[in-house]
Amino acid sequence: MVKLDSISKSFGGKPVVENVSLEVEAGERFTLLGRSGCGKTTLLRLIAGFETPDSGTISIAGQDVGSLPVEQRPVGMIFQNYALFPHMTIYDNIAVGPRIRKHSESEIAKRIDELLEITHLEALRDVYPGQISGGEAQRVALARAVINRPKILLLDEPLSALDLSLRQHLREELVEMQRALDITFLFVTHDQEEAMGLATRMGIMDNGCLQQVGTPPELYEKPQTAFIAEFLGEVNRLTGKVEQRSGNQITVSLASAGTFQCVSDLPGPENQNVTCYVRPEKLFFDTDRPQTEPVNVLQGTLLGIQFFGSHTRYQIELTDGQTLTLSIQHRKSRSLQYSIGDSVRVLFAVSDVFIPTKK
Repeated sequence: MVKLDSISKSFGGKPVVENVSLEVEAGERFTLLGRSGCGKTTLLRLIAGFETPDSGTISIAGQDVGSLPVEQRPVGMIFQNYALFPHMTIYDNIAVGPRIRKHSESEIAKRIDELLEITHLEALRDVYPGQISGGEAQRVALARAVINRPKILLLDEPLSALDLSLRQHLREELVEMQRALDITFLFVTHDQEEAMGLATRMGIMDNGCLQQVGTPPELYEKPQTAFIAEFLGEVNRLTGKVEQRSGNQITVSLASAGTFQCVSDLPGPENQNVTCYVRPEKLFFDTDRPQTEPVNVLQGTLLGIQFFGSHTRYQIELTDGQTLTLSIQHRKSRSLQYSIGDSVRVLFAVSDVFIPTKK
């Protein structure tokens, strides 16, 4: 559907997008995730035609669009502020695009009626943008962007101005409407939860470079770099030395805190320093129950307990001074009764430890 081949873009001599290659398949909800200023919005603007790449090619549905102006590219775009015309009704806002293209009013009316039904806006047909909510404005912007049947819809952080509860609801609506419209979405955000909740696949950007592409579970469970591991959700770091190798199974020493094992293709000799990662929800306290898979066991002292409604977080200090965070859902922790200062044994599966293999 959309193919970027070695795209680079600089402003004032400063690289903003560097050698990005990416393919987005038809029907996907693809999310570009990264911190502000990482180049993700610039990449979106390059696809739309608002900017021209310094090098590389952009094709959509097999057509090189590098020489096409914005209005001739088969894309729709939703901006952060929606950019609705305040003096026009909802119907007329949606009708802007096809009217510019000289479609007949009967054809426009039929298409708008279909979109108003899909976006649940039938009752707002004749009202003005100043009379509707932020969520309704987002749906109007969506209808206006897709009425010309673009090959792909580009969404530049359209939920960022909304409150948290509304954003959650609209994420679900966006997924539903994307399926109903049967259109490819390319969505830009800096919000990790938003990215994972929307995407069928996603890519993570940093300093103008595309770091890794995959499904949300792939990137969360097996990040290829330390940046992705630490950016995509909370994670524990354990720094030690490689004590032993057996095939791809590595034993890591934490000196006085003991050892643990993980599975990795990390190259290099024994005794090298290594940083390993494990997610807080993958850790659990030792309850003397038999385990069905190989687990690591580390001893520590409970430093803190924090209640967060749906879950509780525990901070544990190991004997070498490193700390771990353990997160347990309340349905699993009703029988747990720990106090700060208690000595605890923390368990985690060997398969849940990962070592990023790229810098």
